[in-house]
Amino acid sequence: MLRGGAAALGCLLGAVIIVVAVPMPHAVQPATVSYTADQAKLARLAPYPAVAPAGLPASWQPVASGLTVGGANGAGTVTWQLGFMTPDGLLASLEESNAAAAGFIRRMTNDGTVRPAVVLNGQTWSRSDTPSRGQRSLSFTGAAGLVVVVTGNATWAQLRQLAASLRPVAG
Repeated sequence: MLRGGAAALGCLLGAVIIVVAVPMPHAVQPATVSYTADQAKLARLAPYPAVAPAGLPASWQPVASGLTVGGANGAGTVTWQLGFMTPDGLLASLEESNAAAAGFIRRMTNDGTVRPAVVLNGQTWSRSDTPSRGQRSLSFTGAAGLVVVVTGNATWAQLRQLAASLRPVAG
């Protein structure tokens, strides 16, 4: 019995040493991307008055940008997705398109529960959240079929900041 206990203790001690001695890999920080090419292409292709963030602090790190013509949103659509990491490591994303508004908003918000609207820069934004995903969303529909969703796990204040930064893109 003593020999079996010593062997078990030795195995346990060995496992503890390995866990302590082998460093855990650090989370990879997302790389900053440039979205100027996508924004310029959006200005040329969008059949709607496109918008883009302007004046966000440098601490907002752009981590993803993608422009899609057609695709899942249907023929004739132009859709831009621009993702940011906020200063505290949360995610906030701009999703804009000329897709059918109801379906696009439903998909981008993951069928979020509607909350009271908020007014930013004179524009009324619908507000929703999907607590099971930790997702908050602001959305509005504009002229010529423009649909905008600002969404992510960022705080409401950060989502409002991103939404309030949106300005028309010169084409």
